[in-house]
Parts: sequence; structure tokens; C-alpha cells
Amino acid sequence: MNRSTLAGLVLGGVVLVMGGCGDGSELAGGRPEKLVLGLVPALEADKLIDNLKPLDEYLTRELGVAVESFVPQDYTGLIEALGSGQADIAMLPPFAGMLALERYGVETILISVRDGEARYRAQWMTADPAFCDEPPAPRPNGLLACAASIQKVRGKVVGFTDPTSTSGYLFPALQLIEAGINPEEDIQSVFVGSHDAAVIALLNGDVEVAAAYDDARTYILEEYPDIGSRVLPFAYSDWIPNDGVQVRGDLPTDVKESIKQAFLDLAREEEEIPQEERLMYRLYEIDGFVEFEPGTYDPVKRAFTEMRDKIDLDE
Repeated sequence: MNRSTLAGLVLGGVVLVMGGCGDGSELAGGRPEKLVLGLVPALEADKLIDNLKPLDEYLTRELGVAVESFVPQDYTGLIEALGSGQADIAMLPPFAGMLALERYGVETILISVRDGEARYRAQWMTADPAFCDEPPAPRPNGLLACAASIQKVRGKVVGFTDPTSTSGYLFPALQLIEAGINPEEDIQSVFVGSHDAAVIALLNGDVEVAAAYDDARTYILEEYPDIGSRVLPFAYSDWIPNDGVQVRGDLPTDVKESIKQAFLDLAREEEEIPQEERLMYRLYEIDGFVEFEPGTYDPVKRAFTEMRDKIDLDE
């Protein structure tokens, strides 16, 4: 990416934030005959697709309306699908959720919970133990991590996930800027698509440093049993509100409430089965949900505004 590319990404976000609500398609007779669920892979798309049919079937049964899912290429595509009425339900990270709200009136109804937390953070990773300032040590999850200065990212080939990913781009890029590192001139940025792809790109030597959510390594632990010692987190971002469940703003209120209750019921029903067998855990490592509260996205808005203001878009 060059400097104009980053400016375009940030300006694109500004356009989304400042745009008015879109013209979502009207619902004949008040209630829809079908609902479309859009999910963007946090891992390999094939693995996500394998788990979508059971979710479609569950939601269809609970809502009494046919639910069909699709996998867009990226979060931007899913936001536009929601805005144009081609999608009705989504699960978006907070930055994408904030943009969808501001542009199209898309409502976040639930925030996901993982390990008892409705928040998470980004992690910076290296596959070079010499990059660390101290010997790697086990984290509570048993995987190794170390510590290193963010200044060491300067001059590296850096793998990010998606331009609208909060933990895969927005917060890490802001960290660089605050450390005096220009994401356009002082590193070589590469967008790899998903969080597990960022870990794998690092493992394969395609990038020298990568950013993803903490701890994206667990998604591919079965496929790469030694990932916990070969890829090492070395720094973390500020806390970020978790991803959530979004619905089109022009859906009838009772439909929105039914969708919210269906996801809450699914999480409660799955509490009694092993974690690895839970549908929401297989999709996004989600253990449960809490209702969305006003102000939840404020840290993301502040990060976006700060990042925008720190970049000289005239250059």
C-alpha cells in the first residue's frame, strides 16, 4: 500500500460515517418471507461454510421464517448488502458495525462473550524468537508469548487482516501512528483477509510481523499443533468491544426481538455441551451474548477519529 491508499481507506470510513441511512428494501406485509444472514470468515471460508447450515436450520426453526446464509468477500461487502436489503442479519466486528450503523442505520442487538469477557484486544505477532526482548513464556492458555517494543515493527512486512477489521487493522495501525511509525512509509502493509490467514502468513514467512485478535492462534491449533511455540505474540492493543449481531434497521421490531432471543437461546442451550461442539464456538469462538448498550462503540469511534486526525490526508 502507498500513502494514498491509506488516505483512501480512512476517507472511505469518513464517507461511511457521514453518509445518511440507505434505502433498505421494504418488507411486504410487515414480516419478511425470508431472512438472509451474512457472515465473513474469521478463519478459512470452507470451515465457516461447513457450520452455516446448522445455524440456518436453527434460526429457521426458531424464527418461523426461512433463513439463508451467504459468505461475502469482506466486511465492506456485507455492510453494503445490509444497506441494500440483500442481507438482513450479520455478525460484524465493532468498526464495521459502527460504520454500518452510521451509514445505513444497521442496529447492533447483541455483543458476543468469550471466556466471560465482552471485550478483546489485538495482538502483534512474530515467528522470529530473536525479535523478542525476553525469552518466550507460557500464557494462561498454554501457548507461548514474549515481549518486544512496537518500534521493532518499523521497516517490516506486516500482515493485516481487512481494512475494516478493528483488531486486524484499525487499532494496530493507530498503535503504529502513536509510536511515530507511519503505516504507509515505514512498513510494507499486506492485507491477507482473515485472522487465521494472518497467523499462517507469518508461519509461512510471507510476512515478518502480523496483527490479529488475541489469541487467533487457537483457531488453527488442531491443524498446527506447534503454533503456540512457532508464532509468538509480543504486544497488545487497548481493549476493544467484542463483535456482535446486527440487523437491518427497517426490520419490524418484533422480528428484531425474535432474532435477538434466538441467538440468546442458542447460547444458553449450548452451555451444557462441550465447548468444541457448540455451534457459535465453532463459528467464532463465542460462548454467549449480552445485549448491546448505547456507548459500547465509543472506544472504536475515538480510535477511528484519532487515526483519521493523525494522518495528513493532504500529502
